[in-house]
Amino acid sequence: MKVFIEKDYEGVSKKTAQIVAQLVKEKPKLVFCLPAGGSPIGMYKELVRMFDQGELSFKDMITFDMDEYVGVAPDDENSYAYFMQKHFLKYVDVQPENVHIPDGLAKNLDQMCQAYSEKIASLGGLDLAITGIGNNGHIAFNEPGSTLIARTHVVELDESTIISNARFFENDLNRVPKKAISIGMEEIMKSRLFLVVASGKNKAALIKKTFENDRIDPMWPVSFLHLHPHCIFIIDQDAASLTDPAVIQKYLG
Repeated sequence: MKVFIEKDYEGVSKKTAQIVAQLVKEKPKLVFCLPAGGSPIGMYKELVRMFDQGELSFKDMITFDMDEYVGVAPDDENSYAYFMQKHFLKYVDVQPENVHIPDGLAKNLDQMCQAYSEKIASLGGLDLAITGIGNNGHIAFNEPGSTLIARTHVVELDESTIISNARFFENDLNRVPKKAISIGMEEIMKSRLFLVVASGKNKAALIKKTFENDRIDPMWPVSFLHLHPHCIFIIDQDAASLTDPAVIQKYLG
């Protein structure tokens, strides 16, 4: 693992976008696993700016959404497919045939997940994936448990995740889906580069637990990234504020 520490959320967003842009320039057919949630919005905004100013094209890039709610249609404003269009895809030149999303309405979810995994594998795996960290240590929607699932799968969302995501559903817990689809830990660990973004004081305890403990624990899924050969954390000063500076120093990029 490596870590870059930026001043604030804007700095985190720009640094992440710069890494993405460099990879796209090096490999236009980049296979990019797109994250949803609050953490990457600033990154998407910066990538759209680069595209608008002619600095970058995404016309050959291939995208896979990292996760999706079960039972939510892609045109629902709470779906992650909708999120990607709202914040990124509708503003840039990614070709529609290169956009892949998990189907939360599939009649056979297990079959759909298998096909999704097979499509990723057929392209040689993910070149780049980006995620935040859930309050319970989840990455993508790989929730804590005695075991973790290798490939794209259906997830029973943890209560803490449902509570955290209620803010997107007018704080109504009853509206938050109880299941989701997520890429699996094998797909994460085989990605050529995996980025984790975290910003703000509310992420400081999560960063501390992740960096100050070398234990690999399925009850703290983000801990598996200690094993990833090319994982970079991009965090701000607030997110780093509780972690022992000597520990951070070991990981500085």
